[in-house]
Amino acid sequence: MDSLSCCSSLCDIRNLSISTVPEPEGHQRIETKICDLPDDLLLQILRFLPTKETAATTILSKRWRQLWTMLPVLYYIGKGSESIRWFIEKSLQLHKAPKLFTLIVTVCPSSPVDVDLGICVENAVNRGVILLAFSILWKADPTSFPKSLYTCDTLSYLLLSNEVLVDVSSQAHLPSLSHLFLDEVVYKDEDSLVNLLSSSPVLKQLKVYRRKDDNLTNFTVKVASLQTLVYTADMSQNEDEDDENSNGSLVIDSPALINLALVDERGDYCLIENMPCLDVTFIHLCDNLSDTFLRSLSSVIHMDLFFLESMVAYCNAVIYSSLVELNFCPGSFVDCLDPLMVLLHNSPKLKSLTLDTEAHSFPLSWNQPSSIPGCLSSYLEIFRWKAYGGTEDERQLMTYILGNSNCLKTVEIEIESNLEERQHEIESMPRISTSSRLLFPTKMKKKV
Repeated sequence: MDSLSCCSSLCDIRNLSISTVPEPEGHQRIETKICDLPDDLLLQILRFLPTKETAATTILSKRWRQLWTMLPVLYYIGKGSESIRWFIEKSLQLHKAPKLFTLIVTVCPSSPVDVDLGICVENAVNRGVILLAFSILWKADPTSFPKSLYTCDTLSYLLLSNEVLVDVSSQAHLPSLSHLFLDEVVYKDEDSLVNLLSSSPVLKQLKVYRRKDDNLTNFTVKVASLQTLVYTADMSQNEDEDDENSNGSLVIDSPALINLALVDERGDYCLIENMPCLDVTFIHLCDNLSDTFLRSLSSVIHMDLFFLESMVAYCNAVIYSSLVELNFCPGSFVDCLDPLMVLLHNSPKLKSLTLDTEAHSFPLSWNQPSSIPGCLSSYLEIFRWKAYGGTEDERQLMTYILGNSNCLKTVEIEIESNLEERQHEIESMPRISTSSRLLFPTKMKKKV
């Protein structure tokens, strides 16, 4: 039975009884109440609820009076204009669990600025917290946390969001921190970021969503143990071209990195170094690429590339000898598909190609190359086209790929308009791989 369904409301818990069972002799009815369940199971049910609701179970019966105080999880949500200060302080005083594994605090924009978050942090650190998450959305200056947060030897997951000031000294030491999420926070200075990352010797996953006014010009990720990096800096937050943060840099030096998702539209100078293990990438950049940027991606196996004109100059010089899967989306200002053909020529072992032209409001031009890419002749097995429009250049490219891909097994085409007409056109195109299957929207499996 789903735990959440067991605790859908306090009324259900108070009145719930599990079905009566007739006995062979006397046909007596035995009423089994939820109160008879063992403590461990009841705690498993309660841990899915916010702390305010779990504390309210004290009114149910003596059986429930102290139960919530043994939960290893505390989850506070400040809603509307109500204050949660008193409730947080009181519940922390009553809480008796020897270990507090998880503490989550969410404060909405209209909540009063009266909660001493430092008390929450100190309490959690003193009791061996493993996961700590703060989403502070109130309308006040960013708040900092006690230094003890950054010396907690049990903390494995740290999530800081919005009005949080990251102020980390060189004495920081987080020996167990493996997952770090920094969502639109503010940094005291660049040293605070450096100290936070350098104090985390086993950090495996880092997710960063930057805001315009985060106090950083240069963002450096130098973590030897890091395996996954998600970095997003939105151009919509950088409308002023003369802003002091618009001429910054992003430097990544993480030799164990396997997965990289990079969306940087701020115009920062991007430098990626020392990533021999990189496997999966999602790249959406604007300007100021270093000449080593695409070269650093030469060993990737799976690549999602939002292609921009600034990348054209580097295409010819890079061979993607390990690339197996390419998802290619031409940027809004790229007017031709020639860079795609360059990438195909430089990806000799490519097996899967997805072309996504959904973001384009104008036709893309294409020029047939003088030679056939090796991947088409010997490797390509799957070809997908999202938002196929059926223009003359698109038909020529489709004909070219179908007519030169010897190993093609599956072709999936999402057609924007005139479905029957476009489908008939594609079906009539000659295919060198006669065993390949053509799949159209009505035949394709739904992707989750």
